[in-house]
Amino acid sequence: MINITVSASSTNIKTAQESLKVANDFLEENLGYCNYYGEKNVKGHEINQVLAVKGTPAFNNMSIFVYGSEISASSDAIKNAAIKVIQRPDEEGVPQYRCLGYTVEGDLFANPVFPPDYPPSQNVETLNGRWVRDPWNHKHPYIQQWIKTKDFRPDMLYKSTGRRDFFAANIVDGPEPQYFSDGGSVEDYVHIIQPPTMYS
Repeated sequence: MINITVSASSTNIKTAQESLKVANDFLEENLGYCNYYGEKNVKGHEINQVLAVKGTPAFNNMSIFVYGSEISASSDAIKNAAIKVIQRPDEEGVPQYRCLGYTVEGDLFANPVFPPDYPPSQNVETLNGRWVRDPWNHKHPYIQQWIKTKDFRPDMLYKSTGRRDFFAANIVDGPEPQYFSDGGSVEDYVHIIQPPTMYS
């Protein structure tokens, strides 16, 4: 899962409320979304105050907006999965949860430093197959549990910005064309769960 973040770290933000305001101002000005982020998400989970200000090393210590707990989100992530592990140590032995929490819309927010389910010595390309085009339309329950909001699909971005690939430049470690299942471009394969701002 690839997460695109909203960051406010370069503005010397001290509180989650300040960070939310910077992100909301940007989204209103550039995409027409008024007060997109709040102190609670649609499920009523509170924002993680620390991550909203300082982020994590996995996101270059830039603000990310994550709601609820790692334990709850990680437990939800494995409901329809074959592998039922919610926590595992990283390379340094630090315990990592599968998810950091939830997005404002209730999507699971994957933890990018959660160790892979399969050792690198296995052929992950064969195990994972190809990237799924338009994952927001895919019917598989495991994919659907990760995708609730569909606000930032390429067709929706085109309506508000005139560009299907509005966020494509912000996608880090996205799929390469040889792994696309059905042609298209990177924005057809990556579900944007958090829109970047000018501070991303």
